[in-house]
Amino acid sequence: MYDYITIERKYGSGGHEIAKKLAKKLGYRLYDRGVVEQTCKKMGLSYEEVANMDEQTPIKPIFKTPGIDYTTLAEKIYNTEADIIKEAAKEPGCVFVGRCASEILKDKKCLKVFITADDGYRLDRSINVENNPSDKADEVMKKFDKKREKFFTSHSGGKWGSPEYFDLIINSANMDEDSIVAMLEGAAKA
Repeated sequence: MYDYITIERKYGSGGHEIAKKLAKKLGYRLYDRGVVEQTCKKMGLSYEEVANMDEQTPIKPIFKTPGIDYTTLAEKIYNTEADIIKEAAKEPGCVFVGRCASEILKDKKCLKVFITADDGYRLDRSINVENNPSDKADEVMKKFDKKREKFFTSHSGGKWGSPEYFDLIINSANMDEDSIVAMLEGAAKA
C-alpha cells in the first residue's frame, strides 16, 4: 500500500479532478491549491502574490556578493511549500498535486503519477472546463505546461513526464476519470 501519491499533470489533462476523486475514494487528504493558501498564511502574503509565483523557476544571479541573501521570492515560496508538504506527510494518507511533491517525498513510499493527454483533448478542456476564451486557450495551455516543466526539472533534476521518473503515466484522453481513479486506487493498494 502506498501512503503517498503524487500527481504531476499537463494543463487541461484533468489531473486535479482525478486527484480529488482519488483522495476521496482512498480516504486520503488532498493537497493542491490548499498548499498555496497555507503558504500565504505562513509567509504573510496575499493569495495573488503566492499564486503568481507558485511553481515558478527562480532566476539565480551569476555573481554573488558575500553576506547578501539572494534567495528569491519564488525560492522562499517553494521552500515554504516543501515544508508544508513534509509536515503533511508526517501522517500517511495523502495525495499531492504538483509542486514537485514526488521529489520532496523521494525518501517515502510514494506512487509517482504523471497525467497527460493529447493537445486536442486538453484544448477542449481548457475552453470548456477551465473557461479560457477559445482564442487564448492554446496559449494558456502552453504557458502552464512550460512553467510546470521548468519548475519540475529545476527542483527534481528529472525530466517532466519521463518514464524514468514516474511510476505511471496516464493519458486521460483515452479513459474516463472514474476508470483512471479505479486504476490508481488499485495501484495505490498494491
